[in-house]
Amino acid sequence: MRIVLSFVLASAVQAAVSCGFDTFNYTETTIDKLQDAIVSKQLSAEEIVQHYLDVIDQLNHNGPQLNAVIETSPTALAQAIAQDRNGTRSGLLHGIPILIKDNIATTDDGLTACAGSFAMEGNIAPRDAFLVQKLRAAGAIVLGHANMVEWANWRTLTESVDWSARGGITKNPYVLTARTTGSSSGSGSTVAANMIPVAIGTETDGSIVGPASFQSVVGLKPTVGLVSRTGVIPFSARQDSPGPMGRTVADVARVLEAIAGFDPTDPASKDAPVPEYSQTYNALTSFKKIRVAISKEAHDITKNKLLSQAHIDAFNQGVEKLKTLGADIVYAPYPNAAAISESECQYVAFTTEFKVDVEAYLSTLTWKEGVTPMKTLQDITDYNAAHPDTELNVLDQSLLLLSLNGPNQTSKVYLDALALCQDFAVTNGIEKYIKDTQADVIFALTESWFPGYPSIAGWPILSVPLGYNHSVPFGVSFVTPKYHEEKLLQYGYVFEQATKARVTPQFLPDN
Repeated sequence: MRIVLSFVLASAVQAAVSCGFDTFNYTETTIDKLQDAIVSKQLSAEEIVQHYLDVIDQLNHNGPQLNAVIETSPTALAQAIAQDRNGTRSGLLHGIPILIKDNIATTDDGLTACAGSFAMEGNIAPRDAFLVQKLRAAGAIVLGHANMVEWANWRTLTESVDWSARGGITKNPYVLTARTTGSSSGSGSTVAANMIPVAIGTETDGSIVGPASFQSVVGLKPTVGLVSRTGVIPFSARQDSPGPMGRTVADVARVLEAIAGFDPTDPASKDAPVPEYSQTYNALTSFKKIRVAISKEAHDITKNKLLSQAHIDAFNQGVEKLKTLGADIVYAPYPNAAAISESECQYVAFTTEFKVDVEAYLSTLTWKEGVTPMKTLQDITDYNAAHPDTELNVLDQSLLLLSLNGPNQTSKVYLDALALCQDFAVTNGIEKYIKDTQADVIFALTESWFPGYPSIAGWPILSVPLGYNHSVPFGVSFVTPKYHEEKLLQYGYVFEQATKARVTPQFLPDN
């Protein structure tokens, strides 16, 4: 029965995704193919937007009920029609619909960024997030808000559920009972299920690359500050980084080029030229003269409970593929891995930073008439306590409550935690690792990054599909020092083309 049901469901979904206003096949399509269809007049921007709105309707609350999209924009079709009437290409992403995570603000398009929380409904952002301004300038059409784990996964100490009050539990299109992980759960699910060509997620520690790994898509967490955080509901300004998710490295490169760039209102932003990622991602054809660092200890199945034999077998095959592509492999254990975990330095720092950074964001908002404004974290926890049937019916708010009484930013507890994180994860962590191994890039299973070196250091990390464990996908990550995204994309592209690991999801009811 399971096989029959999954076949029927997958067939129905395939029909929904593939159909178009002409003979265009939308399944696994790319930005280039969509734009070529616009140029050749096989498709219009309006037809493309309407197609994806239809697929969202068929898959989000019907069919497999992925719960991957919270809301769609009532102005999206009008934007597409205006592009068609204009008749000229408006930028890198001309005519391309895109979903953004529910913590990224927009204005005048019927959308409200709420970080998945009903407490935030009715807020009015002063302007589009800086990255949304850049998306629109590049010709993209913001189709709506993707679901996310509420408050970017800073809700509870007790459970791991890919849920928000506004969107429900996001489902994995490969195995509907499997986790998507978060917090960019909906961004990953929609791209994987062909509900959208590309999406934007945000990452503080694993929130882009985790969902990318579990849903067989490409996810890039850029260097902190390469993509502006202005207008994004924060978790930790020290580590937050928005980034693209797509089905191919090429699409991710194109979106990154569109959204990267200097923002004088973001203290982490760097005034430097943005490489033409969309033109250089395919500059390499091999790994010759590329030194790749690998930790055998991090991939020891007896020490990492997140890994299965399927993970290890696929990873070892990936290493062999790198060797055949000419890579110089160097093996070395990560320094201070246990110390980072045992110190809980990230946890202590986040307890302080979440409250400070969220309240700074709240201070920029106005509110619709008749809505009780959320001005402090206390207001949010009070709202949740007053609405337990919608806000506390799946997850408690233990982490929010801890942040209410967390150490302040001048306290010894907080400053010591920052110093420990910097020492263990950066100075004597990932920076030392790269220096000691003289590596160009680190290669690791995405699920092996538990200590969070790249996140704490602010380094970029790219996850690409690698394999499947009982039909549930998993990916592999490439990590480079800051502002090496051009090389990172090149490494990911060569590996992607050599392995071709992504397959279209089958919407299995269980595994």
